Amino acid sequence: MFAMAENIVRRGAADIEQVRWLGLQQGTFGLDGHLYSRKGAGMSLLLIPLVWLGLKVPLWGAATTALMFNSLITAATGWMLFHVARRLGASDPIALAAGLIFGLATLAWPYAKTCFSDPLSGLCLLGAFLALLRFRAAGGAHDAAACGLALAIAVATRYANAALLPLFVVFGLYCIRRQQASLPLQVDCVPRSREWLSVGAFATPLIIIAALLVAYNIRRYGSPLSTGYLPEESFSGHWLQGIAGQMISPGRGLLWYAPILWLALPVTAAYVRRDRAVGLLVWGVILGHLLLYGKWFMWHGGYAWGPRFMVPTLPFWVLAMLPAIEWLRRPGIGRWVVVGLVIVSGLVQVVGLSVHFELFQNRLLDSGLPLFDPVTFFDPRYSPLMGQLSFIRPANLDFAWVEAGAVNWLLLTGLILGVGVTGWRLVGLVRGSWRAPAGVPLTTVALLGAALLTQAHLTWPADLRSATQFLNEQIQPNDAVITGTPEEAAAFSDLYRGSAPVLGLEVGALGRETWFREGLQSLASDHTRVWWLPNWLPPEKSDVERWLMTNGYRVATYFFPHHAGSAQGRRLTLYYFPRSPLHEMSLGGLTFGGGITLVRAAASVTVETEGILVVDLQWQAQQPPSADYHVFVQLLDANGERLAGADSAPMLGLRPTSGWTTGETVSDRHAFMLPPHVMPGRYRLVVGLYDPATGQRLTLTDGATTAEVALVQVTERTSRAPTSRQDRPALKNAQRPKAISGTA
Repeated sequence: MFAMAENIVRRGAADIEQVRWLGLQQGTFGLDGHLYSRKGAGMSLLLIPLVWLGLKVPLWGAATTALMFNSLITAATGWMLFHVARRLGASDPIALAAGLIFGLATLAWPYAKTCFSDPLSGLCLLGAFLALLRFRAAGGAHDAAACGLALAIAVATRYANAALLPLFVVFGLYCIRRQQASLPLQVDCVPRSREWLSVGAFATPLIIIAALLVAYNIRRYGSPLSTGYLPEESFSGHWLQGIAGQMISPGRGLLWYAPILWLALPVTAAYVRRDRAVGLLVWGVILGHLLLYGKWFMWHGGYAWGPRFMVPTLPFWVLAMLPAIEWLRRPGIGRWVVVGLVIVSGLVQVVGLSVHFELFQNRLLDSGLPLFDPVTFFDPRYSPLMGQLSFIRPANLDFAWVEAGAVNWLLLTGLILGVGVTGWRLVGLVRGSWRAPAGVPLTTVALLGAALLTQAHLTWPADLRSATQFLNEQIQPNDAVITGTPEEAAAFSDLYRGSAPVLGLEVGALGRETWFREGLQSLASDHTRVWWLPNWLPPEKSDVERWLMTNGYRVATYFFPHHAGSAQGRRLTLYYFPRSPLHEMSLGGLTFGGGITLVRAAASVTVETEGILVVDLQWQAQQPPSADYHVFVQLLDANGERLAGADSAPMLGLRPTSGWTTGETVSDRHAFMLPPHVMPGRYRLVVGLYDPATGQRLTLTDGATTAEVALVQVTERTSRAPTSRQDRPALKNAQRPKAISGTA
């Protein structure tokens, strides 16, 4: 969902090619061959403002800023829950307690730091419920429209929410019927028009969103009803297992992950008696989710903390337990039961917050058990509720104020003070004892949020930060980027500021999955300059880089942090895919000492200033070479001075000469960028061989150490493509990397 929002902001596209390595796990390939998310587009569209803000604020990033979304959604849900509880007759203290229980004693708290769509679904459903309560009281068409809009966003966020629409429709019709019954018979003609106006107001947003979703499906997959979900992703699970698993299983049971919710069960009858229609709708939403996702083939929600699909029902659970929350105002054992369960539930959420749930899930996978085996959900030995505790140590803490086990005490102190200020404000509002403007806590929260985003953005690895900063300064709008480290996808998204498309691949999977190779071919056909940010594998062991070296031309490689004259640190490589055919040269066979003949050469004979010059060579061994020679390609002026060039082992090290056999022909590719001081004019392009161990060049039969293969015409650049971030300051000289090249 974030990937879609990111691409919309960066380049106006809805694909998720930057996480193509996920393949069919999270997306489906569209008619154009690009990967598209099969999740609802609602959350992606709502993420756009935060992604845009993250790209615009210098010390923030798109990924970390987008992760604030569910924190805002959870806060908004708590605020809305407070108002719903008040509308249902709860006092201010009880309504406030309900909101705080939702935010601090249920799964809403740990899910506030994720990018799942479940919290947004919960907010939309609760918003629709609040709008219906307002409609029941006043009968306004604007309330009906608000309900329809909230439900439309819920469906756009998660298609399965459409199954809950009948519950809200029935409640709305009940409200209309009750309004009719309360009016005198002689004025019945007036409310009839209001009824139809309300129905139209409710239906309009749903119809508009449905039409947009149909158009979106046609655009991606060519069918109005094709959402991208695979045939095996269906409601085909074991129903009783799914229901029991979501409610009481040790591994995913909601009542264990939020024990406070047990209180909703004994007060159900009392709650329904208070307001039958409201009680039935509240429990209808809860049971609707339970029955619907209990049948889903992956009812457990995959890699998640607790029953993820039940998260949207949490505000409704809290509403259902309002009679129990009211025990807080009465002396006796009931008050202490509520307080005790709140404390226990809060501690459970702290366990889920402290370390990422992925650590325990990976341990289960490493144990040899199949992924998401039912035994891991129903056997208490495999419950994350206890297993997560073993990972709670400083090095694993998943908080913005902790980095590699070291606590940022300044930030932590600020957060504690912020909690104190907002808590004081809430208590004062309820008691009516503090009339200070709301701007004080809001400003405090905003400043702390900015500090958290800055801290999170500054914690990414230094080498990746340096490489991406250089990329931000050098990249041009028509370039493309390929990344090869899936585990750093979020970090790269946070640091990258450009608008050029990004293709995310998994090194080692090129031969296993055809869509990886198809993605490379598509990118190379659309872009002449492609930046490659690999993982730690050397070029010869990376299937992605071998493809780039075989099909493109390596122009330059940079290392970060840079050490002058060395090849250390994280690599960033620029590859070139020319559009114009190269000019073939007639050589007649040029044999160097050691029995190596240059049998073919093709090159760019016209290049713009600061452009890229490419050379295709073909060598043939007359006898097995005795050493590993390097090839150099140089552009010389009229005085024979070297202006630019490149050198490496043949085929960028993939075909060392010591492995050649007699009569074998080896293709060899080279490219280099013309430096700014190369002015328009005519220059000689020469090639040669040398021994890197001694620096000694091989000679031709006439004693020359180079062979001229072309005369290159350098022309004035017709248009200079601006970099994607011209307003960014240049790197200091000490930080600016240089391409590693030979000296022959």
